[in-house]
Amino acid sequence: MNLAMNMIAQTTLTRLFPARCANSANSLPGPCTMLTFLASLALLAMAGVAHAAVTGYESFNYATGSLANGAPATGAGFTGNWNCGAAGTVISGLTYTGLPVTNNALSSGGGRQFVSLPSPLSSGTKWISFLFKTSAGNPGANINGVYFPNGGTGLWFGFGLNPYSQTQGQLGIGSMNTAGTAALGAASLQQLGLGTYGNTYLVAMQIQFNTSGNNDAITVYLNPLPNQATPGVTAAGTYGAFDVGAISGVGLNVQGAGSIMVDEIRIGDTYADVVGGIATAPDAPTGLNATPGANQVSLSWTAATGSPTGYNVKRSTVSGGSYTVIGTAAAPAVTYNDYILGGQTYYYVVSAINGTGESTNSLEVSAAPTLAAPAAPSGLTGTAGNAQVALSWTGSTFATGYNVKRSTASGGPYNPIGTTTAPTVTLTDSNGLNNGTTYYYVVSATGEGGPGPDSSPVSATPVAPIPLLITIAPGVGITWFASNSVTYQVQWSSALLGTNTIWNSLGGSIAGNGATNTVFDPVGPPHNVYQVFSIQ
Repeated sequence: MNLAMNMIAQTTLTRLFPARCANSANSLPGPCTMLTFLASLALLAMAGVAHAAVTGYESFNYATGSLANGAPATGAGFTGNWNCGAAGTVISGLTYTGLPVTNNALSSGGGRQFVSLPSPLSSGTKWISFLFKTSAGNPGANINGVYFPNGGTGLWFGFGLNPYSQTQGQLGIGSMNTAGTAALGAASLQQLGLGTYGNTYLVAMQIQFNTSGNNDAITVYLNPLPNQATPGVTAAGTYGAFDVGAISGVGLNVQGAGSIMVDEIRIGDTYADVVGGIATAPDAPTGLNATPGANQVSLSWTAATGSPTGYNVKRSTVSGGSYTVIGTAAAPAVTYNDYILGGQTYYYVVSAINGTGESTNSLEVSAAPTLAAPAAPSGLTGTAGNAQVALSWTGSTFATGYNVKRSTASGGPYNPIGTTTAPTVTLTDSNGLNNGTTYYYVVSATGEGGPGPDSSPVSATPVAPIPLLITIAPGVGITWFASNSVTYQVQWSSALLGTNTIWNSLGGSIAGNGATNTVFDPVGPPHNVYQVFSIQ
């Protein structure tokens, strides 16, 4: 074995298994030298997965002794305090060959304890793994295991289903009332085979949520292979006709005799997530570089080690911070563009994040972007009306206002006709427009960096209302030329009475299509007089 790797293995062994070599019977089989060798092999096997992308990890990083009600949760991805109907006991941790472990375990005897997740598990596919052990001796038909609170009837795993003997009992999954802190029984869903009291089991549960009803799929693997992409063993059982609900946490339940020990609770999206190395936050990114531009700083860095899922980009106007998160980049992206007003120096750091936590910040870099005028507005449109044109556009970053210009010739020259103050991006031009004349418009933005360039031009031709007074017999068509971009309405009246004429709409509005339009009125009297007019 490479000497450097062996030194790393032994250093890590001291961190993972403090003071356990003197009592190897309580950890891995064999003398301390064998334990070191196995741990070294495990670290070699862990290459590439030493930082599991778990979304929840309870390593029971608590002082040994009583875990009283209200103790704050310390596991990454858990929240709030422990709720204990009876105080649990923090003891020396459980171990499993090939699975890196740390810290202590939680023991429950004759009670119930649970801790919450910040966001419930309720969709997609989730994996949950943990080390599980029951005390030696026959607990009988008592329900001793791990349950998953959902506010009602939820999922349970453990010992307590028939048949059982003095040394073995039926392991299985069941349904249990998960509300409250009183230890309760469970109803069997699926037996998984006989387990031996006093043995440590690695349990991996796959839950495939189906939001349509009581048909979530629960698959359980007992003693699967750690540090692998797949379990490597046949599933102990699968049950697909149960509503797991929205899992809001993880709890221990002991109803009656004996006790259980639980350690290394891990929650993730894949099997590899929950049986990999000890979950830690990623390392800080390196190689951060900042390139200034016009009202912009382009950032790039080297991907962090430790399976980051993304990066937080932070900025300050003062060297050394404090820094404000200005954006994120989802892995594997290692670039970010900060669009910021130029003319001063900005300071940047980047941190890496995953389901376990956030790294420390990278080394700081600085950049001074140049102060530039805003870019040209985009998306300029003009809608013609009666002796007017309604204009709208998409605003420019860093604009403080806009100049609107008009010409009667394509390509200009353009003359200013009005301004708006940001963020207003509309203006209606009704200043001396003639119906039937085509007008051309551009818009430019102004800002601290000065006036920007003109937008792409648009044109519009105002159109006057077109009244057509016609007297027709039933079934005779009302015909007129319907110009493009003009909307028309046909109306009828029983008689022309000057300003007292009462007009009624005949059908809905009609969009002009640059062709002759014909509308028929099958009613006849009292529909006697008609008009057609443009409504925009």
